[in-house]
Amino acid sequence: MKLLVISDTHGYLSNARNVIERIGDKINGIIHLGDHDEDAKELQEEFSDIPFYYIRGNNDYGMNTPDTKMLNICGKKIIITHGHKQQVYWSYDNIAYWAQEKGADAVFFGHTHRPANEYDGSIYIFNPGSISLPRGINYPTFGIFDIDENGNMRGTIMVYVDEDNFMRLDKLF
Repeated sequence: MKLLVISDTHGYLSNARNVIERIGDKINGIIHLGDHDEDAKELQEEFSDIPFYYIRGNNDYGMNTPDTKMLNICGKKIIITHGHKQQVYWSYDNIAYWAQEKGADAVFFGHTHRPANEYDGSIYIFNPGSISLPRGINYPTFGIFDIDENGNMRGTIMVYVDEDNFMRLDKLF
């Protein structure tokens, strides 16, 4: 099961659209982690043949979209949230502890616009960064999260170099 994970589009959808157009036939679902959930709704309508999950972020006002969801994918419990309520700017400890209390195997979040891809042996922490407005890195980023037939999880942060080129973040430096 391959999931495209994006966050923090903030109304700028061209990169997200390009990624989905290029790899849509290789993924089994799309997750948008907030800011803006209207963007997520628009992408869901455009790419209606791909399962789509989204939540709202701290810049999504007056929406009926929940700010957290628990997904069960291939037997793994994955919490999706924006991350601002768990104070992810300062540390990932709060969000990791919060997700573990809820029985999650992984937690996906955005908010910081900076990618994170960590596994401590008990919880997977995954932030795709921002596909539109990156911080702390010169390129937009997105995530691919894979759960294999044995239930093994692996996240990959991808760099959006330009409309024709994506590369793994660990290959950039």
